[in-house]
Amino acid sequence: MNYEETVELEKNIKIKNKAEKLYGMFLKNVKLEVGKYKKDGKFIFWSDSHNKTYFTLENDVFTFQSRFLHESYDVTMTLDSLFTKIKENYRGIDHLEQAVKPNPQT
Repeated sequence: MNYEETVELEKNIKIKNKAEKLYGMFLKNVKLEVGKYKKDGKFIFWSDSHNKTYFTLENDVFTFQSRFLHESYDVTMTLDSLFTKIKENYRGIDHLEQAVKPNPQT
């Protein structure tokens, strides 16, 4: 393994660790309220008059979705998908991080 490959491996390990952390926070901190379930397959997580974030479940896989006035993001909640999105610097990861962080009010 040469120097460049080692540097890339180290970056990938950091990305892998972040993906695992986000996934763990999702499992531990996200509580999907039955009362916020919309019959369109969406568990509304947050919304205002023009924007919303929600989780969907399809084929036993959750997806975090952001629908804002001028932008939309989807992040599939698997380690592989999280790794890929983090590596791509996908903006939806920032919104996911806010959704899965611990809620100090609970």
